[in-house]
Amino acid sequence: MGKDRDQGKRRRRRKKKSAIPIILIILLATLGCIGYVAAYFFLPNFEIVKFHEYFEINPDEVTVVIRDKRMSLEDKPILQNGELYFPIQFVKEYIDPYIFWDSVTQKITITTEDKVTRLMPGENTYYENGEPVSLDVPPYFIDSRAYLPINFLTQIYHITISFNDEENIATMDYLDEPRERGIINSEKARLRYKPDKRAISGLGFIPGEELSIYEVEGEYTRVRTDIGLLGYVYTEYIDIAKPIESVPKPNPKVYSKTPINGKINMVWDQVIAIEDNAEDWRRHTHDGLDVLSPTWFSFDASLDGSIVNIADIDYINWAHEQGYQIWPLLSDFSPNSESILNMDVSNTVLKDTDIREHVIKQLIGYVSLYRLDGINIDFEYIQPDNAENYLQFFRELSPYMNEAGAYLSVDVYNPVLPDYWSRYYNRSELGKVVDYVCVMSYDEHIDSKTGAGAVASLPFVRDGMLQTLDEIPKEKIIMGLPFYTRVWKESGGELTAQAHGMQTAYDMFNGRDAIVSWDEVLGVYYGEYVEDDATYKVWLEELES
Repeated sequence: MGKDRDQGKRRRRRKKKSAIPIILIILLATLGCIGYVAAYFFLPNFEIVKFHEYFEINPDEVTVVIRDKRMSLEDKPILQNGELYFPIQFVKEYIDPYIFWDSVTQKITITTEDKVTRLMPGENTYYENGEPVSLDVPPYFIDSRAYLPINFLTQIYHITISFNDEENIATMDYLDEPRERGIINSEKARLRYKPDKRAISGLGFIPGEELSIYEVEGEYTRVRTDIGLLGYVYTEYIDIAKPIESVPKPNPKVYSKTPINGKINMVWDQVIAIEDNAEDWRRHTHDGLDVLSPTWFSFDASLDGSIVNIADIDYINWAHEQGYQIWPLLSDFSPNSESILNMDVSNTVLKDTDIREHVIKQLIGYVSLYRLDGINIDFEYIQPDNAENYLQFFRELSPYMNEAGAYLSVDVYNPVLPDYWSRYYNRSELGKVVDYVCVMSYDEHIDSKTGAGAVASLPFVRDGMLQTLDEIPKEKIIMGLPFYTRVWKESGGELTAQAHGMQTAYDMFNGRDAIVSWDEVLGVYYGEYVEDDATYKVWLEELES
């Protein structure tokens, strides 16, 4: 019995001894796990990965950073002969939405309120309002794309661009935007790619190093280093430094124009031939009239931009003596409707930079020659695929008109809702460029397709004006009203219309004892009579309407 007890004690001692290492292993493993968790949650990550590697960027391509955003670009800047070039598409998206590239003539056009700047790839001279200016580094052309050098961009536009060739990063800021700056105060500061101390870092800092600072996210602040690297720094490691103040954009030149006080009363004077200018009835004065717009200018059949001019100096002198301003009209009506479609005129003239320039030079020449107070542009056959060229024409013409001290006005269709088919004329952008927008608040009903009806009913005019006011400042709007109407004839199931002056139409219906009544809804008089099995209808305007 005693011997058995001794053996049992020895077995129990051996079991205790064998359990100790297991417990130690478990304890060490537990401590290890605790240490790992503690390190993961409480110690910073010291792993370093380069910027390009972390974001999987090709280091051989130029990376562009705007403010605190890395841009994803289809067309990237390129390095050529040691110079950094930006593609036109980048400039259009991020600097100047109005820069214009004509791939046919290979000309770049930049427009402001007072300047038209034109360049060609490979040329060391560019033109500013027609005057030559030397360029150290010319624009570049490759693979059907045009590129502008960095030095030209920072000279022309209100921006700053810096380039770090080691990291291959170009950084761009807008000078009219202030930038907050910070200064590193600790050698512990690291640039991390996420606002978390467990995030991978890109580099460390030296105390005193400055950087641009943006929004705060948790305990971290989003930053951009001066070489263009983006990331986050622990906020307590950043002191506020002196900010970079905004620099206002320079004001464009201000040119004086003959003032017109109050609302403008303007009349389009239809002149078909040069001898029409001398007709006696055109020399009648009208109280309250401010502007005469004779239809003097059109394009010739060559469609090379040459203008047919039927202006008359005696007409101009008489008008100025009466205190009237002269804004001659340039139309896009076909010079030969049998061989040239109306829509082909503006389409051919406007799509070519050289032709647009030719047209503008002629107009400015006429302004100077005849002492014109303005020009009125009446292009009524613009097609959707030519709308960009149409707007560009005004952007190129406007600075020269300002320089000449002459008004620029444009005629546009009434924006009829709900379809608003002429929306592509882009009235809102036109309103930024021209002095006045003349809304043709008429031709509501014109032929059998539209059906018989008023030329300009009250709802048609009112709705068009309300829509126009949503797009153009009221100070720039001139509302066009018709001095004519259409007499409609219904006979044998056919509907035809003939335009007449208001008085002529009134006399026609009054002489036949027509029934004429006021239409409260349309805001015009409606007249009707029957003659020779035909029904004649008219919607008449007068002082009340």
